[in-house]
Amino acid sequence: MHAVTRLGTSAAIISLVTFSAMTSTLDTAAASPGANDATTVPLDADLRQCDFSLVRTAPMVPHPLLGTGSAVIRRAGSRVVAEVHLVDASGPGTHFNVELIQEPRPSLAGCGPGDPGTAFSGLDTDAAGAATMTLQDSIRPGTTGVWVMIERPDGNSQNPGAYYSSEFVAPV
Repeated sequence: MHAVTRLGTSAAIISLVTFSAMTSTLDTAAASPGANDATTVPLDADLRQCDFSLVRTAPMVPHPLLGTGSAVIRRAGSRVVAEVHLVDASGPGTHFNVELIQEPRPSLAGCGPGDPGTAFSGLDTDAAGAATMTLQDSIRPGTTGVWVMIERPDGNSQNPGAYYSSEFVAPV
């Protein structure tokens, strides 16, 4: 009976040590590019300005998080590549605009189509509301990081109908 308890305790300790080591490795890889040269960035339901600051509206209108997503961002020579994943089950067959924006940029600088340090593409979800696409751009001199913005246009407003943005600026 005692041998089984010791074996169970040993297995639990080994599992805990292994899990702790894996978690530490994953945290480091997600926080900085390191050896694999890729940073995984979660997407949040935040609307941001071109300088990555949050858009604050008054009064604050709640925006439900309808989907989830992430971007895997890496440097490939003189280019930055973002593989964007989005799942928005409430919107199968929906079109989104995807922007890859280089930082730093002045708060008054635009980040629309054709503006320096930006790349744009479209993303259409499948019947399950999922989509993946790759967007890339040449890295401009002085760029220290990039982030992704996803917006669903709203036909009745200039504001997007849904939006997701990088949780943090990924270093390049």
